[in-house]
Amino acid sequence: PTRKIVANRESVWAIVALEAKDQLRQRIAWALAQLLVVVPDQVNSSGGTHSEVFLHYYDTFVHHAFGNYGDILREVTFSPQMGENLSYLYSKSGAYNFENTGKFTFADENYAREIM
Repeated sequence: PTRKIVANRESVWAIVALEAKDQLRQRIAWALAQLLVVVPDQVNSSGGTHSEVFLHYYDTFVHHAFGNYGDILREVTFSPQMGENLSYLYSKSGAYNFENTGKFTFADENYAREIM
């Protein structure tokens, strides 16, 4: 069933990308989606099967295709998909961990490395 859902999602995207009147916007959105990637297998809330989760994420790029890159980063940063994908969803700062456990640890920096 998962393969069929993924195939359906890809079919819908292809139809929109090929037949939409705003071809430039669609192509820029696709390029942006290739830069800020979310891997379906890494997102636990969907199990890779819920198209709406990923379509909403992709719509961020369609909406901001001609806008400010900072606005795109802001929306992607607060996106639950990116939080799960790069494991910063439940990450805690080093200061928080030291205050509560007495141990010095480093915060998760996966997202920062991804953006750089």
